[in-house]
Amino acid sequence: MGGTSDTRRRAAAALEELALLAELAGENPFKVRAYANAARAIARAPDEIEALAARGELTTLPGIGKGIAAIVAEVVGSGEPAQLAELRSRVPAGLPELLALPGLGPKRARTLWQALGIASLGELEYACRENRLLSLTGFGPATQSSILGAIEFRRRASASRHLSDGWQASEEVAAVLRGAAPDARVAVAGEVRRYCEIVNEAVVVCAGAPPAALMPVLAGLLQDAATDASGGVAGRHACGLPVRVVTAARDSFGAALVWYTGSARHLERLAERAASSGMTFAAGALTEAAGNAVACAEETDLYGRLGLPWIPPELREAEGEIEAAAAGALPRLVAAGDVLGAVHVHTTDSDGAASLDAMAAAAAALGWSLLGVADHSQAAAYAHGLDAARLRAQGEAIAAHNARGGKPLILRGTEADVLPDGTLDLPEGVELDFVVASVHSSFRQSVEAQTARLVRAVSRGPGTILGHPTGRLLLARDGYRVDLEAVLQAAAASGAAVEINAHPFRLDLDWRWVRRAVALGVPISIGPDAHDPAGLADVRWGVGIARKGWATATDVLNARAWPWWP
Repeated sequence: MGGTSDTRRRAAAALEELALLAELAGENPFKVRAYANAARAIARAPDEIEALAARGELTTLPGIGKGIAAIVAEVVGSGEPAQLAELRSRVPAGLPELLALPGLGPKRARTLWQALGIASLGELEYACRENRLLSLTGFGPATQSSILGAIEFRRRASASRHLSDGWQASEEVAAVLRGAAPDARVAVAGEVRRYCEIVNEAVVVCAGAPPAALMPVLAGLLQDAATDASGGVAGRHACGLPVRVVTAARDSFGAALVWYTGSARHLERLAERAASSGMTFAAGALTEAAGNAVACAEETDLYGRLGLPWIPPELREAEGEIEAAAAGALPRLVAAGDVLGAVHVHTTDSDGAASLDAMAAAAAALGWSLLGVADHSQAAAYAHGLDAARLRAQGEAIAAHNARGGKPLILRGTEADVLPDGTLDLPEGVELDFVVASVHSSFRQSVEAQTARLVRAVSRGPGTILGHPTGRLLLARDGYRVDLEAVLQAAAASGAAVEINAHPFRLDLDWRWVRRAVALGVPISIGPDAHDPAGLADVRWGVGIARKGWATATDVLNARAWPWWP
């Protein structure tokens, strides 16, 4: 093949940045739209753009004229277009950061820059606290207060990372340790192992390797790597996440892994059980009253000495798991192998980056037996939402795939916008297997209005899945205000399902509410919200959140054989 998907992504990213910077710089709106449209065209283009550039045929792609073709050719050749470098020199480097705040688009950011000289988040915060925004048209007290709140939220989140980033950092550290000390026992611990949606530290436990042997290899991976008082190593991963490598004796590996995995409250409860038996559980070791260490090479040894069966890491939050374990009532949690496929998948028919056939092939490669396509509905014009005719045509393509025995079985669906009054943006006369009902607008409704909106949506009943139920974006935006108890009660009454959106930036429904949904008998759908083949793998994060919410395979729609509804 003449090109790579990496080149395509870099070219699309360069055009997206050109569009953004051009708008911030106040350039011609037609040029801005041309860059933005070209970015979408390149993102959907075949991987062979390097070959197209070499043959001078980039202009055969829709929306790509000679000027933009030259820009793409520069990306293919040298990596950075001259126009992009020029715009970067004109627009303050910190100005695009303002766009991460809800309600601040390019036009407003440009106004702040031109009128008040604000070119960074720090300057914006200072201006808000000085009430300077009140002098600008369209920036009243409510807007200023909202901006300050968003900046404070962002500051709280700055030291944290998404679960997927924490997992990658932890696994990289573990891999380095295994390579340096093949005979050592190494395991990821901490918040990552518990599948916490936000991670503040990556923790890895290593037993059987001399602490002095760890520092040289970790110094090459971690920033500011240094030994700590316990003999372990602390540093910072390239993604910015703090990392701690804990060392342990081989016969205490299980105790250390329990200690450095569980939440503080879970460990307190275990320590109490140990004390009631005349032992001490602290700092990664179990000791008898006389001070002798109790060998716990495996986690089952530690829990067994405390009169408990092994407790899955995801449950170690002191939310009743110790009591359930003592009573022999721990559920058999859903596992990745239980999942037969997933719904909530997008294609190039709306805002996806891969065709229906490509997404089906990727799902088949994962061993899935079903795939639910849910492209956006017509109201989502920004995502090229499907009208009735296009949705019907997609359904015919799906029917043809299934009729010829294509794998996996493809389910016909749509991600229908939940309109402000709770009705769904659904066309008449189009047969569907399921509907993912999602809120994409009017986030600021009152609690009462938002609750009524979602209650009406889930009241549609079987065949309906409430997508990303709170609309949150982890580390970027809180969910909208809604009475989730009322929504889940309505879903239980109607037979609708709720989604765990498995995209690592969402992981919504929150695991705490997953447990409540399970208790009410509301079916759970683990949906990747995938926009390309790689996104299908995000189901793993959703499975972790389902497990953390005490869900079993019978609670999860996509762990059941199709059909799911009468």
